[in-house]
Amino acid sequence: MKVPKILTAIATAAILLATSAGVSAETKTFVDGVDWKNRVITVTGEGVVPPDAVNYTQAKGLASKAARADAYRKLGEIINGVRVEGETTVEKMLTVRDQIKLKVAATIKGATVINETFLSDGGYRVVMQVPLFASSNSLASAVFEKTSAVEPFPNPVLEVEPSVAPYGSTTPVKQRINVTTTVTVQEETVTPTTPYRSPLSRMSVKSLDSIILQKLEANSFTVQQPTYQQPVPNSQITADVPTSSTPVRRTVAEYASLAQGDYTGLIVDCRGLDLQPVMSAVIKNSNGTKIYGHKNLDIDKVISMGMADYVDDTENVARAGENPLVVKAVAVEDFNSNPVLAIPDSNRVLIENHATKFLKDLKVVFLFDE
Repeated sequence: MKVPKILTAIATAAILLATSAGVSAETKTFVDGVDWKNRVITVTGEGVVPPDAVNYTQAKGLASKAARADAYRKLGEIINGVRVEGETTVEKMLTVRDQIKLKVAATIKGATVINETFLSDGGYRVVMQVPLFASSNSLASAVFEKTSAVEPFPNPVLEVEPSVAPYGSTTPVKQRINVTTTVTVQEETVTPTTPYRSPLSRMSVKSLDSIILQKLEANSFTVQQPTYQQPVPNSQITADVPTSSTPVRRTVAEYASLAQGDYTGLIVDCRGLDLQPVMSAVIKNSNGTKIYGHKNLDIDKVISMGMADYVDDTENVARAGENPLVVKAVAVEDFNSNPVLAIPDSNRVLIENHATKFLKDLKVVFLFDE
């Protein structure tokens, strides 16, 4: 027997009225999207009670199911747009690696419900989160491949003296950030002047001819026979022998001995450069050498911790420790995702890292404009 539509509407209204007493209070607001500071992806899914629900339990269950389906869909859309490195998004990785596609799908299905509410109007709201970084069920664990090979950190550029930090070990972190200045290249201003002409160029042809004739008569010209040196075989070349124009090569231990302070981490000030957060950031020097990247690190640590904290204030830089080295980025590259340091600053970073290994421990903070 078919139930008239008016009776169905009355039944639904009765269910909604009955649920109003058990509606959860909406006391907290959640913002959908990628939160790089807290390293989490948040979505809010919504569903409604279907008109053919016959009791409270069924109404709540069907509305909850619809809300969860909506949340999963939103998670997939947001995750696809997350940048892993440079211009590479998760969506691009899914098109070439089926294994990653399966892992990402499993991560979405394993999202954590952090809040759910049965609303007085018959709607249902569920808030879900997926961590960007965690040892399991995180986006990082789905997209990063575990490899055993770890590349060593590069040595400083031999020809360039490292910068000297303009603060001491007792200087507060906020003050360190304030006194760290941007490295700029001063362009030389050339004042237009009368072009220089050598004395010979100002002589007449007749004068030049008379001078040459006099020199010839005095037999003052001598011809120097060229000398040739036999090439040295490659086996006899010693690259590490210093000369007056060749910088001295040092071992890692020797570089560590040049450390200025017992630094606990690194803060890279990228404010004003429009830095765009990514999951796998790379720090370069102005020569293009990568001085910090996931290939230099234990991939398990990268998956669980992330490579750096992104913060927009000086209050949340604890990851870099109590005695951080602070440097100013001079540019950002690769779709504004990778900070670039001047070579003197990158040399200082590498020297200090050889001493205290803070890069290996992922004690890195990026200060940026959110």
